[in-house]
Amino acid sequence: MEERNEKYFNFPIQLLENFLINKNEVLSNISRYSVYFYGHSYLSYTEGLDMFSESADFFNITFSDKDFAYKRGEMLYESMPLNSPMVGLNLSIFWDFIKNEKTEFEKITLLGFLAIKSILQKKSYCKITNKFWLSRMDGKAKAVSDTSNLSDSILKYAVHYQLRKIKAELERSWNLKTVSGRGFNVSFTMSFDALFYEVLKGRKKYKDFEILKIKNEAKEKALLRIYGTQPKDNL
Repeated sequence: MEERNEKYFNFPIQLLENFLINKNEVLSNISRYSVYFYGHSYLSYTEGLDMFSESADFFNITFSDKDFAYKRGEMLYESMPLNSPMVGLNLSIFWDFIKNEKTEFEKITLLGFLAIKSILQKKSYCKITNKFWLSRMDGKAKAVSDTSNLSDSILKYAVHYQLRKIKAELERSWNLKTVSGRGFNVSFTMSFDALFYEVLKGRKKYKDFEILKIKNEAKEKALLRIYGTQPKDNL
């Protein structure tokens, strides 16, 4: 779904809150934040509304009320916690979703895509839990302690049937690769062969560690039975 040379709006995951309820307002705030963020980060030779205007030109976006968009973007930027998890949304997807009507399933699929991207960052693959995934879909930086703490609009997707549907669509149309287990492993860049290899290799290392741990515990118990207390210089 992504073009290598395409421009992106980069924004904190928190801005996705309420996307299922009001996608256009959320996307508008994403554009305001991202334009301000780009200008503030890369156009240090100018400032204020001039900086915002030049940044908007970079993204080829026009705001009906540029002054309001600038002030809103600045407010959103300053209100975000430090080290908020960031995610990128390419402009083709942005314009598609803001101009066209979308089903709720299309919207939750986009949230699922962006949530995984925000977790993966620059890693080729990683393991995540459904709870963490849902939390990021809900615009939360950290995993909720219980799914009941999710918003109502996201909570109804916190069932295996719905999550399987979202994963299947992401695999079908968004180039996601998944391998299930305790949690699930995800990648947008690796082949299934490569992902399975890494997952199974990791499981082998974990199994070897568990076996070694069991052996050491058994050895300590045996020494206690023989000597009553464990010798300082044991075998």
